Amino acid sequence: MFKKIITVFLVISVFFWFFYVNEKINYPLHVKLRDSFVEHPEFIPKVKFVKITSWWFENIIADYYWLYSIQYIWKNAVSWEFKKYLYALLNFVTDLNPNFTYPYQIWELILPTTSKNEEISKKDEIKHTEEARDLWLKWIKNNCDLKKIEKIKNESDLKKIWGNEEYKNSCTDSMIPYHLAYIYYWWLKDAKNASFYYKVTWTNEGAPTWARTMAAIMAGKSWDRQKAIIMFLSLAESIDANQKDPNKQGLCGEFSKILKNILAPVLFNDDFFSNLNWTFVKKVEESRGTITKQLWEENVDFSAWRTENYCSYYLNKATRELNLWYIEGADKKFFNDFKFHALIPEDLFKKWYINYIPVDFQKVSKWQWIVYFFNDDINNWDYKMDLLR
Repeated sequence: MFKKIITVFLVISVFFWFFYVNEKINYPLHVKLRDSFVEHPEFIPKVKFVKITSWWFENIIADYYWLYSIQYIWKNAVSWEFKKYLYALLNFVTDLNPNFTYPYQIWELILPTTSKNEEISKKDEIKHTEEARDLWLKWIKNNCDLKKIEKIKNESDLKKIWGNEEYKNSCTDSMIPYHLAYIYYWWLKDAKNASFYYKVTWTNEGAPTWARTMAAIMAGKSWDRQKAIIMFLSLAESIDANQKDPNKQGLCGEFSKILKNILAPVLFNDDFFSNLNWTFVKKVEESRGTITKQLWEENVDFSAWRTENYCSYYLNKATRELNLWYIEGADKKFFNDFKFHALIPEDLFKKWYINYIPVDFQKVSKWQWIVYFFNDDINNWDYKMDLLR
């Protein structure tokens, strides 16, 4: 009994001694460091040193430094000088606590953005954008199931990605991969990685529903039309689960399979260009038109987030990717002959590189609809709303 009392007494003594040392020695040290953190962010302390002096309370210490990073930003907000050391500060805080989501979510968003009042060179703008990307990739590494991430990379069936347990909730937060996808495409012009991280986003509960559509759109914008078509058709098949009208239940899955069977020569054949001729493209377009009429859906020209439950939207998008695929194949031959790209499909038609100009489904009036064009910004064929030529 006496030994037990002595043991308990020693444990309590060590416990109080620990807090005494932390209060009298380490806490003033961290206060001094944090004050320097705001005034002189170029002198960021070493992470190892802070961890040693934190007595296993590095998460709490990270909170303190996070609050001081806010002071640093406000202190330099007018001149936009805070970007100079923001990456180093955030990297320091997230090294202390790799699972601390707020720094990843908030301050990285202001790293790539620029204001008209901000004097910044193009070189620094690219540098800050890459810093934001690196921090988000760091979060992915520390807060996602990397085995699931690897599986998602090689899967094009978006219906399977959302429904199967082996992919579900690959990350602890859906918005970080969403921001990462956004920055890859809109800032770094990397549609392939954008598509991948939109897929990762879509596996998580609470993710923006349009992330699934963006995954397929980005696949198309990275020249992978084949994968984009498969993605859109898999999304069409998933619509039936949300269909409340008993007359329409099962139709979307049925029609998406019909379109997939028609597209089989190009989707599942390595020698797809031998089948991708004008008669095939026209046949697919006619089939799409017949199918969408049978679906009895209206307002299919609305934006993705307003049409997420419309089967027609995804079938139409799949057909659009085929049209662009057909044009790209002809343009490759055109480029080999003339050493420059055609600007619009009519250029290819006039030179007999195509025998049929694909017509897009989406239009807002008799004179205005989606047209296809070669986009120099992404060095790829793209689409935009324009006046009918």
